[in-house]
Amino acid sequence: MTGESYAAFAYAYDKALGTRFFRAVRRVLDDVLENHPTPKRTHLDIACGTAHAVEYFRAQGWRSTGVDASLPMLQVARARMQSAPSRAMRLVAGDIRALPLRSTFARITCLYDSLNHMLDRDDLVATFRSVRGVMSDDSLFLFDMNHPDVYPEVWGYREPYIAAGDDYRLQIDTSYRSRERLARGVVSGWAKLPNGERVEIRETHRQRAYREKEILDALGEAGLEAVEIRDFDPFGDADDLDAAGVKLFFVCGIR
Repeated sequence: MTGESYAAFAYAYDKALGTRFFRAVRRVLDDVLENHPTPKRTHLDIACGTAHAVEYFRAQGWRSTGVDASLPMLQVARARMQSAPSRAMRLVAGDIRALPLRSTFARITCLYDSLNHMLDRDDLVATFRSVRGVMSDDSLFLFDMNHPDVYPEVWGYREPYIAAGDDYRLQIDTSYRSRERLARGVVSGWAKLPNGERVEIRETHRQRAYREKEILDALGEAGLEAVEIRDFDPFGDADDLDAAGVKLFFVCGIR
């Protein structure tokens, strides 16, 4: 996977799925922030991608920081927020398993089932411990993960997911190995970047299906606990799936 290919993927993903998903998750964020108010206005989004959450919090008067390991994703994020006051937001390249930050944050988010990309349980625990290190006693960590039932249902589809626009085409062919609980998505297509260059996309993404108890155990090992767990169906797919849920949304504090 080249940097150019991933930059094209970042652009196409944002167009096809990023904006659409955030329209759904912002309703959950609105509700959680109202039910768990805080006078502190510091926010951290880990695996921030193209920084929809950073933009959302900044627009509401928070000082927001986004961390992602992907420079192409951060480039798309910076392009979106060129007019944002620099004092209100910042974007940092870094590994979420070892956050390059010393400050604590009142609210921390990790969205877009980013944590399902942690294929090894030890990496999931390491991420939770890293988040615990930037939390104070009244901080909350908000994140979503895919319900394990959706993997054989959605990632096992024979037909690929396809989205297209004037400046991109994205196709995702998926498969799922139930014994290992590992999902695989082969991404192809193209995107015309803001500089006018058309770049081909070809890469592979992998996820692991985690059961709710596994997530709770990993949180406990990292010194965190769930304050609230919600069923979350961002695109209204639940009625069409033979699954107990689509996503789980966790609100967590220090144990």
